[in-house]
Amino acid sequence: MATERRTIIISGGGISGLTAALALAKTGHRIQVLERTSKPDTAGAGVQISPNAYRILANLGLERKLKTIATAPGSIELRNAQTGKQIAEVPLGYAASNRYGVPYLVGHRADIHAILVNACKDHPEIDLQMSSEVIDVVAHRNGVTALVRQLTGVNEVVGKALVVADGIGSRIRRQTLGLQRPAYSGSTAWRALVPIVGERDGATHENTHLWLGPGSHAVTYPIRSGRHLNVVAISNEEEPSKLDKPNVRILKERYADWHEDFTWVFDSKAQWSVWPLFEVNEIKPMVSGPIALIGDAAHAMLPQAAQGAAMAIEDAAVLALQVEEHDNIEQAFRAYQGARIPRIRRTMRLARTNAAIYHLKQPLSSCRDFALKFMSGQRLLARQDWLYNWHI
Repeated sequence: MATERRTIIISGGGISGLTAALALAKTGHRIQVLERTSKPDTAGAGVQISPNAYRILANLGLERKLKTIATAPGSIELRNAQTGKQIAEVPLGYAASNRYGVPYLVGHRADIHAILVNACKDHPEIDLQMSSEVIDVVAHRNGVTALVRQLTGVNEVVGKALVVADGIGSRIRRQTLGLQRPAYSGSTAWRALVPIVGERDGATHENTHLWLGPGSHAVTYPIRSGRHLNVVAISNEEEPSKLDKPNVRILKERYADWHEDFTWVFDSKAQWSVWPLFEVNEIKPMVSGPIALIGDAAHAMLPQAAQGAAMAIEDAAVLALQVEEHDNIEQAFRAYQGARIPRIRRTMRLARTNAAIYHLKQPLSSCRDFALKFMSGQRLLARQDWLYNWHI
C-alpha cells in the first residue's frame, strides 16, 4: 500500500486530537482521526478554558459556539474549607476579558467535545473514524504505517506522520516509544456534577470557589447555564483508589471537618467518580521521527493549575504552526518539541507548587491565608499573566 503523502494520522479523538485535526487541516493536509470508542463520550465533568486556550479555539472558528455552551465566572473565591470564610478573591469575568482581551470560560467537557466533533465532521479534509484503535505503529522513510483495530479486523493505515493524542494511558507512548507510564502523584480526585436547585444554591455558586483544607482542596463552579455545579475534591492518598464509584459515606468521612457550605454537595443525588491523579515526571521526548505526542499522552500533569486541557490545545496549535512552517515533517516535529517543553515544564511546576500550597496544614496554612488576605485581586490575577497572555 502506497503511503499517502498528504495524510496525517491522529490517534485519539478527544479534545487534544480533535483540536489538532482542525489546526492541521488548515495546513493543507488531509487528516485521519482514529478513535477507539464507538461514539463520542458524553460523560465527564467540567473543564476550564483559560484565555490562552480560548484564543486558539476562537481562531479555529469556534468562538460563537463556545460562548453558547460555556459561562464566564465573575471571580475565583478562595475559601477556608473548615470555616467557610473567604480568604481572597481573584477577579475574572470583565477583569479577565479586559486584561487578556478574551474571556475565561468554564463548561462541561462533553459540550466542548461535541463542538469539536461537529467541526471535524463538517470539515472536508478530516475523516473521523470511531471504533478504530491504533495498537502499533512503524516509522519508515516514507512516513508511518499504523496497525488499527477496527470492527472489520486489524487493518493498516498509512500516512505522512502520526500524532499521538490517546491520553494518559497511551499505548503508543509505552509500547512504541518505550516511555515510562505516568506515576501516581499521591492525590486522588473525586468528581461529580451536582444539580443546583433553589434560590439558595443558585445564589451561592455563581462564581468559581477554591476550598483550601489540610491535605485536601476542592474546586466548584457552575456549568450548563447554572443548572449544575461541577465539583472536584482532591485529597492526599497514599495509594491510588481502586473504587470505580466511591461510596458517598467515604467522602463524608474524608471531608467531615469541612464547612457545610461545601459538604452539602454530598447530600445531593449526584453520581460521583474517582480519579487517581497521575503525572509524567519527565516529558522529553515528545517526538520520535514522524511521530509526535500531544496532550496527556505527552505530559500528564496535576490539575492544580487548571491547564491540562489548555496545554493540550496549545500543543495542537503549535504543532500545526511548525508543520506549516517546515517542509520536512520530522524537522517540524522537533521544532514543536523545542517550543513546547519549556512552557510545559513551567506549567507543571506551577501545578505542583499550587498543590503543596493548597494542602498546607497548621500552622503554615494560617500563614498562607494571612498572606493572601493582603494581596489585591488584581495582583493575584497578574501572577497568571505569563500563562494567560500566551499567543501562538
